[in-house]
Order: sequence, then structure tokens, then C-alpha cells
Amino acid sequence: MKSRRILLTLLLAILPLAAKAAALATQEPSVIRAGVTVEEPFDLKKEGVFQGFCIDLWQAIAGDLGLKYRYVEYPSFHELLEATRRGEVDVNVNSLYVTSERIREMDFLLPFLQGGMQVMVNERRTVSLARLWNGLRDSGHLMIFTIGIAVILCATILLTLAERRWNSEFHQDWANGLAESFYHVMSITMTGKSTHRELPGPWGKVLAGIWIAFGVAVVAYITSSVTSVMTVNKLHGVIQGPKDLQGHRVGVIKGSVAENYCRDSNLECETFPTLPEAVKALVSENIQAVVGDAISLQWYDNSHPELPITEVGPIFLKKYCAFALPQGSSLRRDMNMALLKRHESGYIEELRKHYFGDID
Repeated sequence: MKSRRILLTLLLAILPLAAKAAALATQEPSVIRAGVTVEEPFDLKKEGVFQGFCIDLWQAIAGDLGLKYRYVEYPSFHELLEATRRGEVDVNVNSLYVTSERIREMDFLLPFLQGGMQVMVNERRTVSLARLWNGLRDSGHLMIFTIGIAVILCATILLTLAERRWNSEFHQDWANGLAESFYHVMSITMTGKSTHRELPGPWGKVLAGIWIAFGVAVVAYITSSVTSVMTVNKLHGVIQGPKDLQGHRVGVIKGSVAENYCRDSNLECETFPTLPEAVKALVSENIQAVVGDAISLQWYDNSHPELPITEVGPIFLKKYCAFALPQGSSLRRDMNMALLKRHESGYIEELRKHYFGDID
């Protein structure tokens, strides 16, 4: 009797566990939450369908492991990054740079690509009148121009006095007389020619020759000084690489490595949720440069030939790119094995050439 009671008790204890095990055995595999945000060319969305380098790679890994997944889209890179830190997604399938700061807050799979930062600028390198004026002033050319103008005005007055004395047909009122004399003085100064008759006597010819020589010198000086100032303004006003960013307002994507770089370098930076918004500010001249992932910048530039944008300087701050997972994820080992096999098969290199083969 006692043994029957013990057996019944054991059966009552085992039955719920067996039922739970049976339920687990018939339960559908869990669906992986793959976090994504549109970041060309790694993650694109066309007609509601995700595609791109990272999407193709992720789908290959998920297929190898037989994983079921659904995409969870976030409006910006920063929001997706925060969701990964909080464990709201099981895997971040955007291209993330592996940094010592991020690796303390999330896990990374094996790197699949090496990238780096580059600088994008507005191609419209115009020189404004204000910058030209300041350049002429700072280089001392304005003082010489002022002296030249004073000489021309003095010559105008002297010519008017001479004409009023020796030419009975000359205008007797000062306004018309000065205007005509000024026209002839400027004509000789700028072109070396004039319809004005020569002053009488040998000294008239000598003075006319001297004035022609003065005019040639004035034209040459004006041309060379303005050209030199415009050249200097162009060289100093154009950002040609990361070393020229100091003193300029720089646009970066919020939460990106570029933002950390600019802040660590004490650069004046403005954050944007997406690259298109940063480029829009660059084109409208609200910022002077955009710092971001070199592949993304070059891809965007090539995809929008109508925009006056270009990349300058070398690729710097080179780092490896990888998928990220919340810390302690049980998926990490299997995903790394699948990723490593894709590396060894040459699939990732073929994928890289397919998407970025024409990118420097």
C-alpha cells in the first residue's frame, strides 16, 4: 500500500514535467528580432523590401542556421544602437564599427569588412565679395588701390584744368568737364587708348606716354593681386581632408564613430539622424563638411550625381565592421561559425565586390 502511494506521488510529479517537455518539443522555434535601419549601401529598403550588403549577408547566415527572423526597423542609427544595448533586438544587422567603447556594452560577431572615415564637402568653391575684400585688405592691396584711385582723380582734375585753359571747345561747366576728363583718363589707364586729342607741345606727348605706362602697370597689378587673393582664399577656404576641419562646422550621424572622433578632436559638430539630412545641410551651406563612413559617403555621392558634393582627403580612422548582439547572447557562437564558413567559401568577398567593386 505504501509503495503504491509513493508510485502515485511520483507519477503526479512527473506528469506536469512531461507535459511541459512535450509542449516545448512541439513549439515553433523562436523568431529572431533582426534590428535594422536604412543606411545605404549596407541596408536599403526598396518597395518595402530590405536589401543591401548587410541584408544579403544576414540572410545567408540565417539560412545556414535555419533561423526564423523578422526585421524590426528603427528610424535612425542611434535609436537602433540604443535598442541593441537594451536587448530589444536579438541581432543588429547594420554595419557597426567595432570599438572598445561599444564592446563593453554589446557583443560583436567576427568582422566582415574593414572601413574608415572620410570627409565630404560641397563642391561649390565660390569666393564671395566679402572674402575677396577682406583678402585684399589684409594683404595691403587696398592701400595701393586707394593711392591709385587718388592719382587717377588728381589726373582727372589736372586734365580738366588744362582743357579749360587750352581748349575753347571744352565743357565750361565743371560737372561735364570732370566727367569727360575722367572717362579719357580711365580709358587710357585700362586700355592705353583714347579718343582724346593729345596735349599741345612736347610735354604733352611725354605725359601721355608716362600715363600709358602707368595704366599698363595698374592693370597688371590689379589682375595679379585679385588673382592671388582669390587663390589664397580658395586654398584656405576649402577643406581638403581631416586636418582642415578645425574652425569649420562639421556634420555627423548621431551615435556614430565620426561623432566621437569630432568631439574628441574638439571640432564644432552638428548631429543628424541620417546621412541624407546631413548632406542636405551641406548642400545648403549650413555646415562646411560631413564626416562619416567612407563607403557610405562615396556610395551616396555616386548615387546622386546631381548634387555638388565630393569626398576629399584620405580614408582615416580605419576600423573593422561587424554585426552586434546584446551582451551574453546565446546566438553568438553559432552565428560566428556560420560567418566564418562564409568567409572561407569566398562568399563575403564576392558580396563585397558586388556592392563596392567600383568604390575606392
